[in-house]
Amino acid sequence: MHYENARDTHTEHKLLEKMKVAMFLPLLLVLALNTEPLLAAEPEPVVDKQGNPLVPGVGYYVWPLWADDGGLTLGQTRNKTCPLDVIRNPSFIGSPVAFFAEGLGHIPTLTDLTIDFPVATVCNQPTVWRLSKQGAGFWFVSTRGNPEDITSKFKIERLEGDHAYEIYSFKFCPSVPGTLCAPVGTFEDVDGTKVMAVGDNIEPYYVRFQKVAINEKKPFSIV
Repeated sequence: MHYENARDTHTEHKLLEKMKVAMFLPLLLVLALNTEPLLAAEPEPVVDKQGNPLVPGVGYYVWPLWADDGGLTLGQTRNKTCPLDVIRNPSFIGSPVAFFAEGLGHIPTLTDLTIDFPVATVCNQPTVWRLSKQGAGFWFVSTRGNPEDITSKFKIERLEGDHAYEIYSFKFCPSVPGTLCAPVGTFEDVDGTKVMAVGDNIEPYYVRFQKVAINEKKPFSIV
């Protein structure tokens, strides 16, 4: 009789433990669902090398991390015709780039942006960035874009972590479900031209922004 009572008590304890686990699991799921949005990154102002927020419509040089030149500019690539593509020229300071965020007076991260080169070119075409397909799963960042088109929607992403200054990269990731979402990086073409591109094995290209000085002359026409 004593053995049977002990066995019954042990069984009751096991049932109670199972009931506690069953009650606790839904609580864990609720906590996980409630905390997930808190972990998502929030848009924040993009800043230049001096720590000042980027101003819409103002020109900025887009420089690599390691130098104050070699900025982004425009150039003829494979077809040697218009429209011009976005390239990185290691021997040139770069051309001013302007950013626009619809309905906002600042330039935030993780937000659809229109990006433009406010310079004259021989092509006499819009210099708004757009994605231009070059092959299966591969695109160049080109121009002749339209701010209303999905192919002209780019984002700026901040590199997480502690750094001496803020580090950013570009991403093609329109805020439309089901669209392509991938980093913008450098692709070295057959002639050595470093073209900004999106595609397989294209890694993010990390940059800083330098505001163009007011007393600087407007850049020359780009070939």
